[in-house]
Amino acid sequence: MLLPGLSAGQGYIEGVNISYEGMPLKIKAPHDDQKFTGSNFKISATLPIFLTPDKSKYLLIGGNLEAFDFGGSHPDFEVKNVYSISPTFGYSVMLSRKFNLTTILMPFMNSDYKEIKGSDIRFGAVVRGTYKAGDHLSWRGTLGYRKQFYGPQYIVLAGLDWKVNDKWRVFGDLPSSATVSYGINEKINAGFNLSVQQTSYRLNNQDRYFEYNSVNPGLFAEYYISKNWAIRGTAAYSLIRNMEIYNKNDLTDGFIDFYEMGDRVDPLNPEMESGLTFKIGLSYRIVPGKK
Repeated sequence: MLLPGLSAGQGYIEGVNISYEGMPLKIKAPHDDQKFTGSNFKISATLPIFLTPDKSKYLLIGGNLEAFDFGGSHPDFEVKNVYSISPTFGYSVMLSRKFNLTTILMPFMNSDYKEIKGSDIRFGAVVRGTYKAGDHLSWRGTLGYRKQFYGPQYIVLAGLDWKVNDKWRVFGDLPSSATVSYGINEKINAGFNLSVQQTSYRLNNQDRYFEYNSVNPGLFAEYYISKNWAIRGTAAYSLIRNMEIYNKNDLTDGFIDFYEMGDRVDPLNPEMESGLTFKIGLSYRIVPGKK
């Protein structure tokens, strides 16, 4: 969502990413446990358009597509498919030799797409500043806002990119993401990854909405199949897996990242169990200095 790959952080610049995530799911219902599967398919791409010869100013044009599918039988969970389309428009400028400022506008349309309405289109924006403290360490801060179906979402992130040595690298934007990567050789990396997702989708049935909240720490391994293309596999465990359905007027005071403010009525569906999640991704990367 925050396009972290567009900085030179994490050791590469990522312009295209395709991923598929599979989730075994379980609901403990009074009459019978319901076991089924969920899948999340995503495509994201971003193109920088440089405005100056030294590449100190550039536009960011791109977009994100997402399809969420829930298979099997789950009578206590009414969601079958939801989708998201989100174009992105940004501007990045080097204000000094060490400080970069990036602004990104992110309109998005999230729903089951059974009956598209103008109210399905929501808006979000972020501002990110990056300070290069040295050749191997950068700090960044991000502030943002998204108008979700449950109310406002405020984004407050603190990030870094630290090349510890030739083998170890630490990067991410807490509390949304974090990665500790170890370079086994020139083509293989492995390590720890934390990913957090917090979003919502309108449901056509009685104008309800579906809120998805997840916190997934896990392990990954990736392999460069060519100079620019890398494939990554991740196995994680959802410490938080909130897949909740609410009536359209059941609103909250807001979220700061995934922390909810205020009181809200209980969701209409039973609680989803925590559990494993598996993800495979393919990305196009430009690695500075990589031959």
